[in-house]
Amino acid sequence: MIEQALSHHLQAVSEIPEDVLIPPRFVIGQEAEDRLLERLASNEAPNQAMQALFDDPIDAPPSEHS
Repeated sequence: MIEQALSHHLQAVSEIPEDVLIPPRFVIGQEAEDRLLERLASNEAPNQAMQALFDDPIDAPPSEHS
């Protein structure tokens, strides 16, 4: 399954014009790097926004508006 997903991803990337493809990397300063490493090492629980991002909608309880 992973091989198939990778194959589809590579196919899609090859079809995107180079001028709209953004490399998947970013550059941060030393201060930001230090804060990031500190948070990663802290084993801090995710905040609500991060939790919502990764929650599986299938597992979520029904909303009041459903």
